[in-house]
Amino acid sequence: MKNKILLSLSLLSLGLLHACGGGSGSGGAAPMAVAPLGAASGAAGPTDTTPANADSGSVSASFARGERARYLLLGVGAQSFGVLSQSEQAASGAMTRLNDNTLTGSSATKEINGDANFAIGRWAVGMVTRNSGAETLTGADNRAYHYVALNELKALPASGNTTCDAGVFTSPTYVGGGSGTAVNSGAATGSSTLAFGSEGAVVAGAVKVTVGDAVGTVNFDTKVKSPSSTAVTGSFLSAGPGAGITLGDHGSNAYAIAVGYAATLPSGARYMGVAKFRCA
Repeated sequence: MKNKILLSLSLLSLGLLHACGGGSGSGGAAPMAVAPLGAASGAAGPTDTTPANADSGSVSASFARGERARYLLLGVGAQSFGVLSQSEQAASGAMTRLNDNTLTGSSATKEINGDANFAIGRWAVGMVTRNSGAETLTGADNRAYHYVALNELKALPASGNTTCDAGVFTSPTYVGGGSGTAVNSGAATGSSTLAFGSEGAVVAGAVKVTVGDAVGTVNFDTKVKSPSSTAVTGSFLSAGPGAGITLGDHGSNAYAIAVGYAATLPSGARYMGVAKFRCA
């Protein structure tokens, strides 16, 4: 899959990304057959008993996309994030369109969660069409797309500390690396902190991925300098561990932290997913 990389680690490129409304990258390993991962609200893991071709999870309200909404979308060999100018949401709460990225046909989205302020989920089954082409997700291998949608903050506070919740997560899926044998299930948990000061927002935290007896943790400690910025940590853009982090408005004077991440297990196997924290 060939994609133009519309994002770099530089703050200048991140600013350009905001102006043009998104970006994508390519790389990663060929798909490896694994069993579909499960779903849960909060810590995501292999507890879902719904059929592979059925949606799982729910939302308390449809996502109310604002004028400056933002999104993250991660797949095997694909990373897209920036301004969300077009979106569609199914009755189940699953987002089926994020700009030029769509999920159609007989489809299934897992770990659906959200309200008027955000939407999160994992495309597991269906036809995914992007500007680089189309592919069919069967739910029978590691191919999946993880997404978060949220509304941009109007401004960053000049100062202040917040307390963040335990977060909601998609079930992490295999990207590549390791011994070449993919295990059947994964789970994600994490924590985060958010404070505001003269340099913008200071975000720190970690996401822990557990696959069988193996555990991999990706830590993030970075500054988000403006409401439209996406901060990148580690080797997130180059097939290594790290995270892409953006902030949003969670309503009622609360803030959202959206995290797209890749974590590496001791074997070298890499898993990806998304998380959302509410801080107030």
